[in-house]
Amino acid sequence: MTNFDPQGDFKDIEHWELIAERKASNTGMAAKIIGGVLAGGAGIAFGVELLGGIAAVWCIKSAWDASKNIGKRLRLVRDCGCNAFLLDEDQFRTYVKQFGEETVLEELSFASYTGAELSPFAESWFRTCNLTLKGYSEQMALTQSVALGVQQPVLSVPTKIGSAPEPFVQTQVDVWSSTDEFEVDIVGEMTDRISNIFIVGLGGSGKGMLLANALREVKRKHPDKKIFLVNGKVDPKESGYFDGIVDVEKPLHCESAKPQTVAAWFEAAMKDYDAFAVEHNGALLVIDEGTIIGARLKTAKCTALTDKLIGITSCGGSSGKNVWFVAQTPFVGANGSDTSGISQLTPIVLVTSNNLSVVDSWKRASLFKKFDTEEIGDLVNQSDCNRAVYFGKTAQWYSMQKLTNYSAFDRDKGKFISDVKVADIRNQDTVIQPLESQIELSENAQKVLDWLENKEAGQWFYYRSSEDKKRDNAFTMMLSRLGLLNNESELEDVFLELLETESVDISDDGLGIKLL
Repeated sequence: MTNFDPQGDFKDIEHWELIAERKASNTGMAAKIIGGVLAGGAGIAFGVELLGGIAAVWCIKSAWDASKNIGKRLRLVRDCGCNAFLLDEDQFRTYVKQFGEETVLEELSFASYTGAELSPFAESWFRTCNLTLKGYSEQMALTQSVALGVQQPVLSVPTKIGSAPEPFVQTQVDVWSSTDEFEVDIVGEMTDRISNIFIVGLGGSGKGMLLANALREVKRKHPDKKIFLVNGKVDPKESGYFDGIVDVEKPLHCESAKPQTVAAWFEAAMKDYDAFAVEHNGALLVIDEGTIIGARLKTAKCTALTDKLIGITSCGGSSGKNVWFVAQTPFVGANGSDTSGISQLTPIVLVTSNNLSVVDSWKRASLFKKFDTEEIGDLVNQSDCNRAVYFGKTAQWYSMQKLTNYSAFDRDKGKFISDVKVADIRNQDTVIQPLESQIELSENAQKVLDWLENKEAGQWFYYRSSEDKKRDNAFTMMLSRLGLLNNESELEDVFLELLETESVDISDDGLGIKLL
C-alpha cells in the first residue's frame, strides 16, 4: 500500500481565490518604475539623454498601464469567481484536474470576453481548446451531412446557368418577445447536454416537480442514458415523480433513521451505482433530499457524499457519469459536503413568494453573485406558477415556467389532484408543517441554537471584540469546544444555517448573534 494520492494537490476554492488575488495584485509595477529611473539616469550619464528619456517614459507608462488593470483582474476573481486566467502552468494543470475542462473553459471565455489578459499558459491552453472544438464541430457537420445523404458541394462550371431552378428556402421567423429576457427553458437547459447540477430550494419550492420533468426529458432526448436515484425521503404522494422513469431507486426515509444507518445505506448505494455505471457505460446519479442525507452523514463522520461529488465532477466525464444533487440550502456545511465538491456543480435555485425572506439570507452564500430580493419578487409575480429560478450558467434570475405535476398531490393547494388516491398517507402532515421544521440543522448548529435558547432573547453575543462591541467569554468558550472558534468558514456556515430558521439574527459585521 503506497501513499499515492492523485488528488493530493487539490485545494479548497478559497485557497485558489487567494492565489488568484495575489497574482492579480502583482503587476511588477515597482520594478518597472525603478527600471525607468535607472534608464533615464544611464541616458544622462552617457550623454544620450533622448534615448534614456524614451526608455524611462516607456517603463513608467508600462507600470501605469499595469496598475490600471489591477481593479479589473481583482473584480473578475472576487465578483465572478474567475481564477484560471491568472495561474501559471503547474497551478493551471492542477486547477483543470480538480474542476474539469468545461468549467475552466467557461472561466477563460468569460475573462477573455471582458478583455482581461490571460497568463501565457492559460492563453495557450485556451487557444488550443478553441481550435480543437472548431475542428470537432466541422467534422461533426461533415459526418452528419454524409449520414443524411446530403451531397457535398463540388466546384464546377454550370453548362446552362439559366436552366437551373431558383432554390426555395423556408424562412424561419423568430420574433423577439420582451419575455425572452426574464424567462428561461430550465428543463431544456438541464437536458440538452447533461452536466453536473446542484438544485436548491426550500420545501414546497418545486424541486421534485422540476426533477420529474427534467428526468422525463433526459429519457426522451437521451434514450440510452440510465438514471440511478438515491432518495432520502419515502413519501407515497411523490412516488409519481420517479415511477417508470428512473432505472434504479435506492430509497430510505432518513428523517427517522439513525446517522449510522444512513451512512451504511448511502455507502452501499454508491457501491451499487459504481457497478451499475460500469455495466451501462455511465449513468446519471440523482441524490434527492441531499440536506437530510448530508446532515446524517456528517453526524456519522462519513465522507462518502463529498467523495462521490468530487469523484464524478473531476473524473466522471470520461466514464459517462453525471450527478444531480438536490438540497434545501445553498450552504455546503448544512449539506454535509464542502466547497471542493459543490463548487463544481452548476447551481439551479427555486424560490416562491412564501420564502423570499429566507432567500434574502442566502446572499451570503458563495453560490450567488449579488442579487436584489425585490427584483426576484417581481419575477415571481410574473410567473404562472408563482416562482422564480436562478440559473448558474448565466448567473441570472428568471421567471419560472409552469411545469407538469406528476405526483398525486398539489402542495401549493394542499390537496390531491383530481381523483388520484394514495393508500398510505402517513406522511401527509409533512406538507403543512411550519417551514422551520423542514430545515435540518447540522450537529454544531443545533448545539449553538440550544445554547442561545438558554439565554435571554434579544441579547447579542459576540465571539470577537471590536471598537464598540465586547467579546462574550462564555459564548467564545462554547464555540471553542465545538471547534468553531478557529474555523471561520465552518462558523459562518453554522450562523447562516441558524439564520435560515428565522430564529436568530446576525450582526452586520458577522461577529455576533442573538436569539429572536
